[in-house]
Amino acid sequence: MTTKHENLKTFLTKHRAKINPEDYGFTNGRRRVKGLRREEVAQLAAISVSWYTWLEQGREISISRAAINRIGTVLKLTNDEQEYLNAIVFGNKPALEEQEEVSEELKALIRALEPNPAFIRRENMDIEYWNEAASKKIFDWSTLPKADRNSLKLMFLNDEYKRRIPQWEQAAKNTIASFRSYFALATDKSAFKAVLDDLKSRSELFCQMWQDYEVKRIREGEKSVLDDKGTLRHYKYVSLKPEHYSNTFVIYYIESKEKLSNP
Repeated sequence: MTTKHENLKTFLTKHRAKINPEDYGFTNGRRRVKGLRREEVAQLAAISVSWYTWLEQGREISISRAAINRIGTVLKLTNDEQEYLNAIVFGNKPALEEQEEVSEELKALIRALEPNPAFIRRENMDIEYWNEAASKKIFDWSTLPKADRNSLKLMFLNDEYKRRIPQWEQAAKNTIASFRSYFALATDKSAFKAVLDDLKSRSELFCQMWQDYEVKRIREGEKSVLDDKGTLRHYKYVSLKPEHYSNTFVIYYIESKEKLSNP
């Protein structure tokens, strides 16, 4: 079975297990496994049991986008999760330029956002550029080799980075979920695979959390971080995609004087 088919099988199985059968009027009595049965998903999505079973088993079948969307509705997928499922089944978005160069104008914008922390990040979580406020208040990526300047790697491989994030577990889950979402959509997956292979070889905890198959893009949120002097700072942040850049984001932090409800 190919990686694509393994991903599809695991994704559908895990999400099927999350559904309460009673939500759809099925009894929740004697069941060998949690969640909906395959035949129940097929019935609700108006497709044959054989068709859904083959899909979940990773067989090569022809299936319409409308049918996949109905399956997503039955499994109560979020928009990001539905997009991930479509990417696995139907292929990826058009080819992107290879790691586009960060323009001097965009770098100047990052510097101009001082005293607020800001940095440039790729879809595979590589950190490309940052301002001085980010170095002092979030993390100083200049202390690392270029190959290690990656948010996902830092979450699992850098003790200092982990120490600075009080709600580390949730932050790690969010980063994995976002990485998986962009990984599925990428046509050239080499930059993602390099990160993934490195982490799998160096972090058993990452390997365990990677199996959760969570898919979610984190476009904005809240985070608490210890700065370089040990002061706990609370932020709201947003991820912005500059025009004419296909796989590059500006991450911008705004400090809050009050403790956040979901750091």
